[in-house]
Amino acid sequence: MTKDFIKEGPTVTMFVPYDCNNCCPFCVNKEEYRDTSGFDLERCYRALDLMDAIYPHNDIVLTGGEPLADLDALERILNHIKPGHHVYINTTLPTNEDQDIHKVAEVLNRNKDKISCVNVSRHLKHYVKECSDEIFDLLEVRHRINCVVFQDAKDPETRERLLRVLERFEGHEIQLRANYSKLTLDNVFDTEEDDLFHLISDICEYKGALEKELFRTGFLFRYKNSRITYHKTLPYSKIGGRVGDIIIRQTGEIYDDWNDYGEELRLNELTLA
Repeated sequence: MTKDFIKEGPTVTMFVPYDCNNCCPFCVNKEEYRDTSGFDLERCYRALDLMDAIYPHNDIVLTGGEPLADLDALERILNHIKPGHHVYINTTLPTNEDQDIHKVAEVLNRNKDKISCVNVSRHLKHYVKECSDEIFDLLEVRHRINCVVFQDAKDPETRERLLRVLERFEGHEIQLRANYSKLTLDNVFDTEEDDLFHLISDICEYKGALEKELFRTGFLFRYKNSRITYHKTLPYSKIGGRVGDIIIRQTGEIYDDWNDYGEELRLNELTLA
């Protein structure tokens, strides 16, 4: 798969049509998974094909729910996505009686040429059942620890928890994320009043701002041997008619924004994005 192309068009984010058993407090998708009766993987494939025809060189994010809850379905989805896209997977790396860390690593490694990065949720508190950290030694695919800091950044306990996460995953790439449910156009680019930015700056070595985008911004840090990014993104993705993320719902329907913000799109509207 060729990955040295320039991204074109909005990111396509697909909610996989199978649920997780988690209830993370900051999840903006959970409400969507309460009724699974309309979930349709085949229609999701058709939506992916349509998006590929319009945007053959954009990013595709597989999220949920939990993309690795059904490893066979995940591989079918990866096989269906045509070459020319950066593919990212948001996951908790779930294990159970049918799939241990070796099985999960085997599937991801087998598809490493199709996957640009696996974003692994590991937070200050354990909201999910976490598998052994030994899995990270098994992974050959690029992976990044994705940590949403849901807690009050001024609380000394938050500082201690954050330090434990940084020490636990020292040497790995780590992305710290603001609680996106609290972000708006008024504060997404702010650093002066951003307590979490100041906390991270106090703990880590600040390296500078990442490229600012319409819907998100980020900052680069170092902590010992770890590359740390602090990521702030809006919980919606349509501003003034410009669309940053196109959502494929679990039903295969295509929307122009996340959750309650989004509207179902017609083909002529997609070509204007």
